[in-house]
Amino acid sequence: MRAVGISCLTILMALFSVVTYSEVITWEEIRSDHLDTRRSPIQQEGYLRYLAQLNQSGKSPETIVLEDIFKLSSERALECSDGHCKLESRLVLNSFPYWLEEDVVHLVMFISGKDWQEKSMRETSERLLKKKLGVLQVKYSLEWQVYVNPPHKRTVGLAHAHIFLKGVSNEEIADQIKQILPFSKPGLEPW
Repeated sequence: MRAVGISCLTILMALFSVVTYSEVITWEEIRSDHLDTRRSPIQQEGYLRYLAQLNQSGKSPETIVLEDIFKLSSERALECSDGHCKLESRLVLNSFPYWLEEDVVHLVMFISGKDWQEKSMRETSERLLKKKLGVLQVKYSLEWQVYVNPPHKRTVGLAHAHIFLKGVSNEEIADQIKQILPFSKPGLEPW
């Protein structure tokens, strides 16, 4: 089994945002060119605990994504962890969301490869969003923004885009989204 650890630098970079900012990410910030992703101290603690468990398991973040999100067996996920398998892209609710305003939900679109071309990821995200949430978008006037982390903030090598969904203002809307999209980590539903 190929074990890939999370580097100390990655963990320090994940901590950096929490140290420098102490408030939620607003919709205005998401829409700006100056988004600095961050989690609340409690969210960050949970995420770092998860990364430590992942590191101890000896599995790479890519293998775990392929198992949890793409539903591959451990053996197949290990074979595909280098990004060469062509699988249908996935849209999921993030089990480790950023610290966002109350009516904004954090989704992630994963591609099974390592092609980080932002234009392609935005197009794939838009296609999946319209396919999965198009009816809800019209019904509830939902808005979304697609964001791709810069290289120094990536903890998973498989290409993925973060999607912020605004307008999830009540339980009814949230429940409908949860019926359509799974969470990224089975059994871990933060809301």
